[in-house]
Amino acid sequence: MPEPLKILVVDDEAAIRGLLIDVLRDEHYVVVTAANGRVAVEVAAREQPDLILIDMMMPELDGPGAIRRVRELPGLVDVPIVVMSAGDGVLPADIIAAARISKPFHLDHVLAVVSEALHRASEG
Repeated sequence: MPEPLKILVVDDEAAIRGLLIDVLRDEHYVVVTAANGRVAVEVAAREQPDLILIDMMMPELDGPGAIRRVRELPGLVDVPIVVMSAGDGVLPADIIAAARISKPFHLDHVLAVVSEALHRASEG
């Protein structure tokens, strides 16, 4: 039986982290979390997630800053990253995301986006 895939959920709102933890675990993913970008980089280095689901607006280190640092970590250069954002702002040109989810989001949409991003990553 294959090992479950690991997802790092990064959001400064505890309620959103909790909701995503519950939904993703129900789908048999292993979920690790971080409440800001600085901690996300540390967790990513330690846990080597298969996908990162990250908010763009956070204290200490925002989403784009955290993504840049994660991309510099050994083994995480190509990890799929799904960004979550309440705004319609354009991502910085150097940030490549597997997908984007607008907040507020529907949980079935989050699961579909995560599944698709993981599927594309496994093919390529």
